[in-house]
Amino acid sequence: MALSLAACGSSKAPEATTAATGGTAATETKTTEAAPAVSGDSIVLKWSEVNGDDYGATVGAKAFQEKIKELSGGQITVDLYTNGTLGDEKTSMQGIQMGTLDMFRGNASSLPNYGAPTIGLTGLPYLFKDMTQFHDMAESSLGQEMLDSVDKDDCGYVALGWLVEGPRSLFITESTYNKLGKPSSFTIDQMKGLKIRVPETDLMVNTMKGLGASATPIAYSELYTSLQSGVVDGAENGVTSYLSNSFNEVAPYFITDAHTFGCGVILMNKDKWNSLTDEQKGWMQEASKVASDACYEYNQKQEQESFDSFADKGVTKLEVSDLDKWQEAVQDVYATYSADDQEIIKKLAAGTY
Repeated sequence: MALSLAACGSSKAPEATTAATGGTAATETKTTEAAPAVSGDSIVLKWSEVNGDDYGATVGAKAFQEKIKELSGGQITVDLYTNGTLGDEKTSMQGIQMGTLDMFRGNASSLPNYGAPTIGLTGLPYLFKDMTQFHDMAESSLGQEMLDSVDKDDCGYVALGWLVEGPRSLFITESTYNKLGKPSSFTIDQMKGLKIRVPETDLMVNTMKGLGASATPIAYSELYTSLQSGVVDGAENGVTSYLSNSFNEVAPYFITDAHTFGCGVILMNKDKWNSLTDEQKGWMQEASKVASDACYEYNQKQEQESFDSFADKGVTKLEVSDLDKWQEAVQDVYATYSADDQEIIKKLAAGTY
């Protein structure tokens, strides 16, 4: 995919994972106009990821790390920091805008909160039927337009590609399950008043409110203890992140509502990007495509393996018995968008790219 120009964090103690060259990239200071790089200069990029090593976006980041070193002959290297070592999503998103961080995998649905509204449309509830449809969109000219919109919004980012993840679904604690009467399936009526942790994004807050829940923004790094202590009744994310962060230990009931599809965007500080030569930008584009492919392939395989492991991990899967009512309940979220946005939404939902 050509360049055009989207989370989750670990509940574990943060660890740094750096490139083979080691060391930490010097802190960048954002300038009004970055000086162009000279071909041959050594460049070390600092990349933050809030998840651990066994997460699709991290797999993609490592593929990028390896490929950019190969393509550039070692001229460009990446220091990758996982497990939220450099901060949560909000800290990382702001860090890129300020120029203190070079790269980050942000959630597409979070980008409207940072000045890039169009790409956030891809995070609308029940817009895509499955991961394959999202991937088809991401690989299409429409997906490229979504990415291009971030650059046009001129909010401090460029994006190098998509990191397609699976559906995001709900999970609840044992005490919440008991409070609801130990249901064998789940209905929208049971969502009423549940305190559900959501990312600090307007779209996800509005989606959960539409479903009748009490949306509770909490940093992802605090979610494990928040579930454990009863601060929230449940949360939502993809099944691979659910297991890799051990949320099954404190919220062992997984509700397959698939209310939205998680999708990361490889973001880079715009000034840093503009400082690269055309040749270096070409390497970055190619490495981003490798990262996108690696992430998608990993997530396709990992999603089914995660569901297959539920019995061994003590997880009970609850199917949604009235999904049509869930889809109907979030229509007010769609109604808030402009006529121009509605046209884009129709294209995204069409499934023909």
